[in-house]
Parts: sequence; C-alpha cells; structure tokens
Amino acid sequence: MDTFLPFIVAGLVTGSVLGLAGTGLVLTYKTSGIFNIGHGAIAAAAAFVFYWLHIDHGLSWWLAGLIAVFVFGPLFGLALSAMSLRLSNQRPALKVVATVGLVLLVQGLATVKYGFNSLRPQPFLPKATKIVRFGGVNITYAQLTIIAISLVAVALLYYFFRVSRTGLAMRAVVNDPDLVALHGTSPRSVQGLSWGIGASFAALSGVLIAPTAGIDSVTMTFLVVQAFGAAAVGAFSNIPLTYVGALVIGVFSNVITKFAIDAPALRGLNTALPFILLLVALMVIPKRRLDLPSRSEQPPKIPYQGPAATRVLAGVVVLALLLLGPQLFSGQLTFLTVGLTQAIVLFSLGLLVRTAGMVSLCQAVFAAIGAVTFAQLADRWDLPWVIGVLLSALIVVPVAALLALPAIRLQGLFLALATLGFGLSMEAWAYQKGWFFGTTGTGRPMPRPGGMDSDERWYYVVVAFFVVGALLMIVVHRSRLGRTLRGLSEAPLAVRTLGLNTNLLRLIVFCIAGYFAGIGGILYGSTVNYVVLGDQYYAAYYSLVLVATLALMPFREPWYAVVAVVAALVPAFWHSPNAQPWLNVLFGLSAIIIATQGGADTLPQKARDWIDRRFARKRDTGPLVAVEADPWTMPPNASGLEVRDLTIRYGGRTAVDKVSLKASVGQITGLIGPNGAGKTTMFNAASGLLTPASGQVLLQSQDVTSLNAAARGRRGLGRTFQLMQLADSLTVSENVALGIESGMAGSNPRGQVLATRAERRATLEAAEYAMELCGISDLRAVNAGQLSTGQRRLVELARCLSGPFDTLLLDEPSSGLDPVETERFGETLTRVVETRGCGILLVEHDMALVLRICAEIYVLDFGKLLFHGTPEEVRTSPVVQAAYLGSETGTRSDLIEEAVG
Repeated sequence: MDTFLPFIVAGLVTGSVLGLAGTGLVLTYKTSGIFNIGHGAIAAAAAFVFYWLHIDHGLSWWLAGLIAVFVFGPLFGLALSAMSLRLSNQRPALKVVATVGLVLLVQGLATVKYGFNSLRPQPFLPKATKIVRFGGVNITYAQLTIIAISLVAVALLYYFFRVSRTGLAMRAVVNDPDLVALHGTSPRSVQGLSWGIGASFAALSGVLIAPTAGIDSVTMTFLVVQAFGAAAVGAFSNIPLTYVGALVIGVFSNVITKFAIDAPALRGLNTALPFILLLVALMVIPKRRLDLPSRSEQPPKIPYQGPAATRVLAGVVVLALLLLGPQLFSGQLTFLTVGLTQAIVLFSLGLLVRTAGMVSLCQAVFAAIGAVTFAQLADRWDLPWVIGVLLSALIVVPVAALLALPAIRLQGLFLALATLGFGLSMEAWAYQKGWFFGTTGTGRPMPRPGGMDSDERWYYVVVAFFVVGALLMIVVHRSRLGRTLRGLSEAPLAVRTLGLNTNLLRLIVFCIAGYFAGIGGILYGSTVNYVVLGDQYYAAYYSLVLVATLALMPFREPWYAVVAVVAALVPAFWHSPNAQPWLNVLFGLSAIIIATQGGADTLPQKARDWIDRRFARKRDTGPLVAVEADPWTMPPNASGLEVRDLTIRYGGRTAVDKVSLKASVGQITGLIGPNGAGKTTMFNAASGLLTPASGQVLLQSQDVTSLNAAARGRRGLGRTFQLMQLADSLTVSENVALGIESGMAGSNPRGQVLATRAERRATLEAAEYAMELCGISDLRAVNAGQLSTGQRRLVELARCLSGPFDTLLLDEPSSGLDPVETERFGETLTRVVETRGCGILLVEHDMALVLRICAEIYVLDFGKLLFHGTPEEVRTSPVVQAAYLGSETGTRSDLIEEAVG
C-alpha cells in the first residue's frame, strides 16, 4: 500500500482541482442550460492573468490571486452570462459553436501575448514546499492547502445551492424562468450570479494548478476539460457526486501511471480515463436525465441558393482558378493544397453539422486514422495508389459506425461531448502508441502516386479529389439521402412518424462523413509527406477549429468549402509568427458573434434579387409529372385507429387514464378537451412517441402497441404536430415528398441512400397530387421557411397525403389561422376524406370547426374520457359545457367522476 500512497495523494490534489472546475461547470449548466465546452479556457485565462500580475508586474501572490479569481473570474462569468442569454433559444449546434469559439479566442490571445512555450510560476502558497510525513509519504503544504481549499469551496457552494433562497432560484431558473420572475427574483440576475460563481471556480482551479501543470493555453484548457468526466459522473446535475467523481478520476489516473511504468500498453490511459468515463456515462445515464426542458428554438437561417445558371457559372470560374493555381500562387502552392485537403474534411463535417444537424468534434481524428492506415498499407502492400487511398478511408467507416452509437442515443450537446471525448481519448492513448504514428518520432512516410512527386503535379491530384468530392456533395444533397437528412435536422419527429428509421440514417451519415474525413486526412498527409504525432491538423483540438470555420462560412454546399480554401491562403500572405494565433482569435470571436446571431448571414436580399433578375430565375416551373388520379387507394380491409383502455403516466402522475376511442376511415373524428386534458399525450402514444403504462393501440385491427413510431408510419398512420414540423430549407414539393420518401427509405439501407427510377416517379406523382388536393401547387418551388402559417399547415397536411396513410392524426391544425383560413382548411379536410376515403382524428380547440366537420367527437378532461357522441350531442351536453365553462352545481372533477361512472 505504501507504494500507492504517493500516487493517491497526487491524485487527490489533481482531483481536487478538477472538482473545483467540474462543480463550477455543473452549476452554470444547471442554471442556464448551456454546457460550456470552453470552461477550461476560463481557467487558462485566469492563470495567465495571475501570471501577468504576479510575475510580470510584481504583485504579491495573494493579491494577484484575489484579482484573478474574485474580480476577473466573475467579470468573465458575467460576459458569459450575457452570451448564454443570447444562446438560450438557439439550436444546440450553435451553442456548441459559441463555446468552441471561446476556446479559440482565449488560446489565440494567450499565444499572442506569451508565445507557444509553457509558463511555470514557482509554488506561491504559504509554506508551499514544506513537507509533512503521512504513512511514509512526503506531502507538501501546497498539496494539503489545495485539497482543503477545494473541499471547503465545494461544501460552501453545495450548502448555498441547497439551502439559500438564491440557491433555490438557481435550481428553478432553467426549468421555469417565468415562475422565478413571478416570485420577485430576476432570472437574469440569478443566471448572472451562477455564471460568476462558476467562472470563479474555474479561475481558482487554473490558479491553483498553475505551478504544477504550467500555464499553457492549449494544455491547461484540455487539462480542465478532464472535468467533463467528473461532471458526467455527477450526471451533469449533482455537485457532490461531481466532486467525488473528480477525486476518483484524479486518483485512478495517477495510479495508472504507476502501472504504466512496466506496462507500455497502459501509457496514455491515465490521460484518456476522464474521457472514457465521459463516453461511458453518456451511454448509461438514463436519457430523460440528460434532457433539459424544451425551449422554443429559432429556426435556422436558410442559405441562399442562386439560380442554376449562376451556380454553374460560379463553378466554372472556381474550377478555372484552381487549374491556374500553380501560376497564380506559385509561392503559396503548399498552402493552397493544404486548404483543398481541409476543404474535403469540411465536406465531411458539413454533411453532419449543416445537413443532418449533428455536431461532431472528432473529424480530425477520423482524418488521422485514415492517414495512418494508408501509410501502413503503403508500407506493407504493393497496392495501386488510388486503391490504397479508397481502401484506407474505408477503415475509418467502422470506427465512424461505432461512434454513431452515441449519435443514435444522443443529440445536440451530448453528442458533441461524446465525439469530443472519443477524439481526446484517441489522442491521449492511441496516438502515443508505436503502432499508430510509428516509433521513430519522424512519423510514417506518406507516398504519392508515381510521377506525382512534384508539388505542382500533386496539387492537380488534390484538385481532382476536391472536384469529385464537391460533385458528390451536390449529388448527395439533391438525392433522397440529402432530403431525409435535412428532414432529420429540421423536422425529426415528422420524418420519424412518417416511417423513416432515423437511427439507421444517423449511422449512414456518420459512415459517409468518416469516409470523407479519411480521404482528406490521407491527402493532407501526402501533401506534407509524413503523418506524424504533433501535427496540428490531426490533433483533437483541431476539430474545434473545423467546427468554428464551418460556422463562419456562408452559402450552401459545396460553396462553404470553397470559401474555406480561400481562408487557408491567408497565412501564406500574412508573414508573422503570430499569424495563426490571430487567426484563432478572429475565428473564435466570429464564431461567438455568429452563433449568438443564429448562424452565418447569407447574401443580402438586394443581392439575391439582383442575381435572380439578372439570370431570369423562374420561381415555379410547373409540375414535373402529370397526375390525373390519386396514386393511393384505400385497402379494402382498412378499419382505422383504435385505442383500448390506454393509460399513460409521467412519474407518479397519470396523464391519461384508461381511455378508449376509435377513429374510423371515411370520416373525421374529433378529440377535444380543455388545455392539459391529455389530447396531445394521446396522440403521442397512438403514434408511438410515448410508451403507455397499459392498454392497446390497434391499426387496421392489428395490435401495434409494441411497434415504434416509424413502424406505425409504414403501416399507414400519419400525423401532423401542434408545433409544425417542416424542413424550412427544403421547398414545398420536397417537404411534401418526405411523406412518401420517409416510408420508402424506411429501414432499408439502399432505400435510404438511393431511389430507383420507379420510386422517383412515384414520389413526384404522389407529391404533386397531394399539393393539388390541398391547393398549394403554385407554391411547389418556394422554401417552406418563407410560407405563412396557413400555408405551412397545408404543407403539413399535404405531406401526410403524399404517403400511403389511411389514418391521419392532426394536432391543432388550425392553430395560428385566421377565420377565413380556418374555413378553407376545414373544407380541405372534408374534401380529403371524401376523395381519399381515409380517416382523420382531429385534436382542435376551434369548437366551431370541430362541430362543423366531425362525424363524432370524444371529449377528454383531466386525462379521462368525459363524453362521446355526435356533434349535436356534444353541443348540448351539460357535462361538456361544464368542462369548458365551469359549473354552478359542482366542480369539474365532480362532474367527471359522475360522467365516467
């Protein structure tokens, strides 16, 4: 045991520092809903401020420490609080981009000021080097002081958080800021205080660890990132467990270093341990504990896509400039070549982030895996060069598929954390092994194809790969895969309930993205001739740079990558040792600004209008196919939807209690009730988005209770949503086509990627007929994001009608419509049932609409079936009137008990 004590003590010290950072991180996350990936940047910035005051300007250590922790820390926290307020209603991807920008900003500024070398102040705590003996182990006063400070600080924070009125407000503000405001407390003040405290804890951790770890912008940032593992142990919510998790990480990491002395395979595992714990925790923590209360999100900005003639002309100009690259940039050809290789990696990242809405922070590691694989294949096998490249990139695919498992379970922030954890684990452990980058220190040689040894000839090889990659991106985005990916990003519940296996789709897109990243990594390695440990383009940290770069790029695919190539040339003309740090500052600051504004701006409207006029853009080219009859016919045995004795519980609360209803085909059935009666809950259970506690859901007399939402969609159950689910970046016709394409793609890998000619024609016919039926054919070429509320409701309905759905669940479809639009919408529904013969179950608050178009109506209140009858019976029922208007003779609950027996 004595041999372990020195490692345990050192681990407790490291764990105490990580515990400070981790508890501050959990505090800010619990109170704002923003997980600060740049939390380590606060620690690094505070450590640099301490060094500047104490070493550069001679302030006493205690005064410099007070300023760094209790002045700079809270001020930094207040700035982050203001940023978090601007981010609160942004999409998860933009929240990640903003915090990534913080990392780049701090690292860039620190490097500009102090260079790339690590600074190491002398131990400054009182009697820091004085030693006490415990169990035969020398323990310094500095170590004891750090443990004591962290323990007291975390205990005080926990007491404050659990006992004080302000602590109660902090716990409540992220769930219901309006309720906090009603009690006389400003939600902004509460969040500002929590960010100030959280930043101060991070600042304290940075100052305390500085003499031991040194002060280096990259190293310290990622040292504190290890606190993410501690936060995961605490399920991102429990402060004491987070602190305990940090101590466990610190101790085990240091104990591993002892075993690694005699076991080389364990080397690097000590650094990777926090990130491995992060990955494991994200996979085992119940998903409901990772989900924050939903908030309305700003819709994504729709990138401008010019007329086809404009795009073709721009493509020809870009290709011509690339072919003239060696003549135009003879002295900067390597920079241009590297830019093209990174543009291919950006294709990979853009497919995930921009198209599918999934944030990956490990694309640089995918690139490294591809490059290392190619180097080893080239060394051991005499394969043709192109075959070697294509096969080596294929090795990345199973790795990407493995990483798609978190993508299936997690979205947004936690997917970003999982991919970051994977990347950092690989860098800490696999990168250090001889079988990866080699044992010589010079890396592995990366051959070029025969006759392409000169930089100019090699440049044209890279150009060819870039052009092919750009064309493939265009093809992907114009295909079924591209449309369903945009649907997954912007209307995930819709495509899921329409029959699409979204888990398989996530797996496919991760594999494709991994393949592209592997190609980019191989081409970059061959450009610099070696794949070597320490190359910034293979570092896990570089994945953050890629995400920030992508956030800055305007336009759609593949044009954002073209702009990135131009940006790669900047260092070639900026001859300064600080060029790269200043670029990081620029990228980081721009990423923060763009993320808080809701994404990169596209072309101004005046420029769009000029381009459209100049190239005579036609907004509506008319139908692509002629449709004379409904492409779908009702099955002869169709009976509609039936729900039997359905009970749904949330925790200890019963939301729906033994409700039975039936929505037959050939008619519209109404489902009404006051707010909170359980109507949407019934819809979610019927469509497979919720699992009932008991009861049955039958579709066409078949029990589908055990089937998921996609399987029910493929069996003929379609639905719309109270909060409309449309892909705003797609046109009306493309949105409507998702109704049939989602089911065609289903769980078939081939169907998800490629559509046959017959399927494409069937899709066009079904979409065109649905648009004609709903009266929106003239809008087919308009982006959904440009439509009015009434038009969007009709597009949702048409999307259901384009698929082979014989029962439709419509959730408050008239919400947001004016009386005239509501009248027309009701007429459309009646016409749909008469023409198609399908059944509709309608949840609606507009009683006039319900009473006019429904054949029968079910009334819910407090989760129980209150009444069932014809519109006239519902109109005259005293029980229904009491549910809506109240009663003079008894409470609503008394009347419900009487009604249900």
